[in-house]
Amino acid sequence: MPKALQKTLLKLGIAGCVALIAFNFPLLSLYRGHIGAVPTLYVILFGVWLLLILVARKIAEPASASVFRRQSEPSES
Repeated sequence: MPKALQKTLLKLGIAGCVALIAFNFPLLSLYRGHIGAVPTLYVILFGVWLLLILVARKIAEPASASVFRRQSEPSES
C-alpha cells in the first residue's frame, strides 16, 4: 500500500474516532435549551456532522483539487 494512502486512511480513522467521541451520549446530553425555536441539540448535531463531512472530504481529496486546477488552466502552445 502506498505511503500516501496509508496516511490518508490514518487521518480518516482519526476523524472517525473523533466522530464517535463527539456523538457519544454524555457529550450530547450537555446541550439543552433552544436557539430560536430549534433545540440546541439539533443545531449541534447537524453542525458537527457537517463539519466532519467537510473534514473527511478535505482529507480524502487533497491532491485532486490541484489536478482539476491544472486541467482548467490554459496551456501554452
